[in-house]
Amino acid sequence: MRLPFCLLAASALLLSACGALPARTTSESAVAVPQELAGEYDNHAERWNASAGGKQAPSTNAAPAIHHWLTHPGGDKKQLLWRVVLPEATPVQEARWLLVSEGGGFLPYRPLTAEAEAVFLNPAKNVRIDDKSWAPLNACMLKAAATRNGLAFAADPSACSALLPGIGATAALLPLRFELVSDRLRVVMVADQARGVDAATLSQRVRWFSGWDALNGGGAKASPDNNDWHLRRDLRLHSEGGRIPLKYRDGAASGYSLELARLTYRESNTEVLRLAVIEDASGRMLSYVWADPDARRIGLSLGWLQVGLEVENSARDTRSQ
Repeated sequence: MRLPFCLLAASALLLSACGALPARTTSESAVAVPQELAGEYDNHAERWNASAGGKQAPSTNAAPAIHHWLTHPGGDKKQLLWRVVLPEATPVQEARWLLVSEGGGFLPYRPLTAEAEAVFLNPAKNVRIDDKSWAPLNACMLKAAATRNGLAFAADPSACSALLPGIGATAALLPLRFELVSDRLRVVMVADQARGVDAATLSQRVRWFSGWDALNGGGAKASPDNNDWHLRRDLRLHSEGGRIPLKYRDGAASGYSLELARLTYRESNTEVLRLAVIEDASGRMLSYVWADPDARRIGLSLGWLQVGLEVENSARDTRSQ
């Protein structure tokens, strides 16, 4: 999915029709929000719902696949590094923003140098803001906004649209509004406006799991007396559609993959954490197990395949990949 200038221009026109939410006056939330926002988010569940539970391709107006990393550089709670990626775009689209908490809101900055860009991949470093490395987007200031959930921020679309041509293609991934609802991040970016004035993406907070698998060399058709087992102890995948190929001991592909996803079945309104085995060639799901969406452990045993996964500690959950 390319984001050409014509999309930016169309989005800019639509922006003027979107009024910013009224500013909130409470200072308490402005202090608490940066700490709660930090994390990693993905909209796999939203995309799965748009595809009727994986039974069809999402419509052309559906939200694109999107992944967010929000981290505090050097542990500074007044700054928030926001890295956003569209992993299924061709080529992959990515944008990086630094949000600085001030005046009850967030002032976005865009990086100007390679050194500033590198901070997003090494968030342990402190960020020193200067006019050579960072450009403030004053017209796109995200101010505290009224919301039923209490954690929303919005820019003035009309004022912000004037900056878009000067930012370039990454302007399409500039956040205009965002809201944290429990562990779900609702974001409106410039590119979303081309899908309609109410369009947004809804991403769930990522949890990383690691563990092991024991794979029989005979694959899914292995006989019960086949003792050719291939053990692997370095599995790592996340809870929002994370997928990893299963391999034999020599590193060769087995033809199967694991997928871990937190999903809600609309028929019963049941949310689950699902671990599935996928046949790579066909994309067919061979088998799956369910667990509570907040489960810390999940595993399966199919005779020819055993898998055990456990959630990682919070210090590793938000690690960039």
